Amino acid sequence: MTVCATASPQSAAWQSVLDRHTDLFSDTAQGASVALLPRFVRGADGRQRSTVMPVSDGVPMLLWLREPGAMYARDAEFRGLKGLVSDLLLIAGDGTLDAALRHEHPFGELKRQLRSGQMLFMVMRTRDELRERGWSDFIESLGLPFLGTCR
Repeated sequence: MTVCATASPQSAAWQSVLDRHTDLFSDTAQGASVALLPRFVRGADGRQRSTVMPVSDGVPMLLWLREPGAMYARDAEFRGLKGLVSDLLLIAGDGTLDAALRHEHPFGELKRQLRSGQMLFMVMRTRDELRERGWSDFIESLGLPFLGTCR
């Protein structure tokens, strides 16, 4: 996974959203991250292919990375699940991230997309690791049970 030095318009827009929702990430440990990846890309031959593979050619992705003081939106490159070091992976259908950005409540729209299957959610760490890294509030804000129904 390669993190880019310059910001795209999409990462700048998501940075604004992250800045408005600092409470969701206040307990998140430094270095914790969420990768946001398109579900499909078009190859050089024009055919659509899945991005979620163990190893793949470079695919642009958005990374929410906890750095000192805040969560930051960064542009990055996805080269497959084997090289992904993020804690969580959101796999976005066509236009879903843009739709969330246009919505009055972007995280509410992400939650709706997860429920409708327009976005997929993958956990890349164990529940204990996620708890230690401070993801409980964020995962529950998306309407996903973190500890199950029994506490």
